[in-house]
Amino acid sequence: MKGLIIKDYYCLKKQIETLAFILTGIAAVAVMTVLSERFGNLSRAVSESTEIVSIFRISVMLFLILPVICVADISSLFIYDKAASFYKTAASSPLGTEKRVLSKFITALLFLTAGIATDLIMAAVMAGVSDMIAFKECAGAMISIAACVTVYTSLVITLNYAGLTPLYSSVLPIAAGAVLFFAVKIRRIIAALSANDVQSLFRFFSVVIKTIETKPYMFAAGAAAVITGCFFLSVFFAKRRREVA
Repeated sequence: MKGLIIKDYYCLKKQIETLAFILTGIAAVAVMTVLSERFGNLSRAVSESTEIVSIFRISVMLFLILPVICVADISSLFIYDKAASFYKTAASSPLGTEKRVLSKFITALLFLTAGIATDLIMAAVMAGVSDMIAFKECAGAMISIAACVTVYTSLVITLNYAGLTPLYSSVLPIAAGAVLFFAVKIRRIIAALSANDVQSLFRFFSVVIKTIETKPYMFAAGAAAVITGCFFLSVFFAKRRREVA
């Protein structure tokens, strides 16, 4: 199984290069943001409006989650395996279907762990140099978002084993998640937009952000349940399909 994980790593090596490129960009933006907070326009804006602080925190989090997002989609593994007919090699190996499927999940978790570790380091650095970012809340948000990304990646793997093309398997979980979110919250959002109540809409999204920051355990528990279910489903599909490694 170690050999399969190494093979998957080399297949996804391009994503490591993308991660390095993104980190360079984030570092540049972080330096400019801190300078602006200390000496520039952001410093004056913060003193005039408390809402700017919330917007700033949300913006920082969006930048910080990029490392996790850029290593989340491993659909290309299935593309490479199919192009090389790797399923023939995998079928001739002594490894059972369970271990072959498990190797995909381990590869995904290793990449996500690298992204999470990078996020937490950046959050610690930003919290140390910025007065508007608290490491505890930022770390909580990173863990919650990483849990959501883990759910996404698990679903992508399962859908690929189920026979969906990588394009659809990558888009479908995002579309389903967006539909589910808006189905639950659509009335409140529409009410705020209809009344042109920007403050109410802003408070709604502030509550969402607060939940993400303060309840990472809830997201982590949900992710653990989903990834377990996805593993068994993936094994089920893999045993019934031939052209899948």
